[in-house]
Amino acid sequence: LATPEQAAAVEAIVGAGMRFRPWLLHGVTGSGKTEVYMQAIARAVAEGGRAIVLVPEISLTPQAMERFRSRFGERVAVLHSRLSPGERYDEWRRIRLGKADVVIGARSAVFAPLENIRLIVVDEEHEPSYHSELTPRYGAAEVAAKRAAINGAVLVLGSATPSVATYRRAKSGAYRLLELPARINDVPMPDVRIVDMRREFLTGNNSIFSAALYTELSRCLAAGEQAILFLNRRGYSTFVSCRGCGFVMKCPDCDVSMTYHKIESAMKCHYCARASRIPENCPKCGKPYLKYFGAGTQQVEEQIQKVFPGVRSLRMDLDTTRTKNAHVEIFSGFAGGDAQVLIGTQMIAKGLDFPNVTLVGVLAADASLHMPDFRAAERTYQLLAQVSGRAGRAELPGEVYVQTFSPDHPAVRAAASDEGFAPFAAAELAERRAGGYPPYTHLACVTFKGPDEAKVRFVAESVERGLRRALAGTNVLLSEACPAPLAKAKDHYRYQLLLRAPTARAITRPLCALLAKTRLAPDVALAIDVDALSLM
Repeated sequence: LATPEQAAAVEAIVGAGMRFRPWLLHGVTGSGKTEVYMQAIARAVAEGGRAIVLVPEISLTPQAMERFRSRFGERVAVLHSRLSPGERYDEWRRIRLGKADVVIGARSAVFAPLENIRLIVVDEEHEPSYHSELTPRYGAAEVAAKRAAINGAVLVLGSATPSVATYRRAKSGAYRLLELPARINDVPMPDVRIVDMRREFLTGNNSIFSAALYTELSRCLAAGEQAILFLNRRGYSTFVSCRGCGFVMKCPDCDVSMTYHKIESAMKCHYCARASRIPENCPKCGKPYLKYFGAGTQQVEEQIQKVFPGVRSLRMDLDTTRTKNAHVEIFSGFAGGDAQVLIGTQMIAKGLDFPNVTLVGVLAADASLHMPDFRAAERTYQLLAQVSGRAGRAELPGEVYVQTFSPDHPAVRAAASDEGFAPFAAAELAERRAGGYPPYTHLACVTFKGPDEAKVRFVAESVERGLRRALAGTNVLLSEACPAPLAKAKDHYRYQLLLRAPTARAITRPLCALLAKTRLAPDVALAIDVDALSLM
């Protein structure tokens, strides 16, 4: 262990006899949280116990597997959705037969048939991907806490940017708080600079790269160092619009614009995967005034090749990682120096450790900032802080350039500040308390969907009327039945009801009682998401 804080964290986790106790390990990026996990797991295994380690992205599994297998050998099993059915069965059977001491995987690995569990780790606990939006809906961290309690095991939630709800529990004493405030070997945190893209526009710079980022990128590449460019949009252009009549090319099955993918020469919907050809003229007015707006990772890759000829780049997004082992090949190639620039979406924002990366460029910090969700500021802060942490993790100092049209937004300012997570969390919690939002209330999202909009609206409004009668005189807040922010997806219309209350039971009891005696239309489906993380 490289720091006294790491040693203290390990002793705290294992020193209480490895009985049930939830901990929040809050450590800045590069502070050695993974080593704390491995030391604690080694102690648990030495005492005859076993452990589960959850990671939020499949893309993180290869690096995690490499590190854990180097420590624990072949008694490490992996579970995630990219395994073939045969591979999944083999791993499940190895675990069931007691041939694995450590199980690593994404969300569903929390259900691994492991016995004598002494430790469960949820790395990057703030990640929304731990919350399943498929039936059955569950939160992996919540399931992990329940399994830890049943097995009398220690639960460790780790993050550099914990969710404000988890941070509040730690501050209130519901969880024990462990902090790693500095990077290993006193490596300094990267210098984060905010670039006001409004000024860039006024000076005539319409490029993807601001003048400051271009200059630093030139220096980085000339020095033989590596850079990461983060843009949380895949494809080439985010939408196509007609400058004559204002028509926007939308998916006929979803209430979203289609994205232009230049490599495939097609317009694609990122919700239902529908693809269509690119029209020569506007489908509405027939004039040749179509223009491509916005930028995605494909366009960034093209611009790098154009502005820095001869510099090799790798792109990591959903389009480049569909094939098996694609994550491993991209990571291995970048780590081995096959490319100087890694371009990607949120897949590259966390958990990755490349010693030669000295520059991170955030090309559009506003992408997640103005979503219709009360957690938008929190998620933006987390993404910016996490991706910034990929720079300067070894001997070479790191620089981060955050390009934004909202340079004064609290989430952006906090991510660039030296003050750390605590001030941002305090301000965010104060706003949540004032507005009556989680973690001060529980929120349930009831979604109705079907192919006939009139039927969906009728069912949603009928359930709303029944709930208003059932909730009269209670402290449950009920919204009106209205179209969801994503009003249509996969040719199904979607309506929502939102319920907020101090306890989940205050919502679920009257809701279940009403639905038990309510007959829904046969072609209208209903989904209930308690403590919902996505309201789209």
